Amino acid sequence: MTEPSPNEIMAAYAANAVNFAHSNFGVSLDFTVESIDQVETLANRLFHTRPKGVIAKLFRKQPSENDVQNVCKMLGSYIGEVYRRNKGGEWQINHDLQAIGLLDGETWIFPLAKVLKRITNGKKDDLKVYFTEIAE
Repeated sequence: MTEPSPNEIMAAYAANAVNFAHSNFGVSLDFTVESIDQVETLANRLFHTRPKGVIAKLFRKQPSENDVQNVCKMLGSYIGEVYRRNKGGEWQINHDLQAIGLLDGETWIFPLAKVLKRITNGKKDDLKVYFTEIAE
């Protein structure tokens, strides 16, 4: 039995994102460039549900690190799959950075890391702007 390729693994995470968005938020994702708007909306909602500041963190339950990583994998994989299906590229492991990303020609793209920045930092790491920039 052969191990799944990075493309197969990330496509499965992207499919999980479609199910996650639909079951938790009633949002339909369809792998179109336009659907990145909805991913940004989801990331914004997730950003606003995370407690900010010491006092808020004392009184509100934070998502676990595992929950955050799972959301980043799903939504980041979804963004990457939209890119791959519309622009090309292949999922690969960047051994220098020890991270999975999309390699398009000689350009590396790391959408999972960008989703983590978005749900941590807020609007300054807007996913729609990010996608527009990487798709140019």
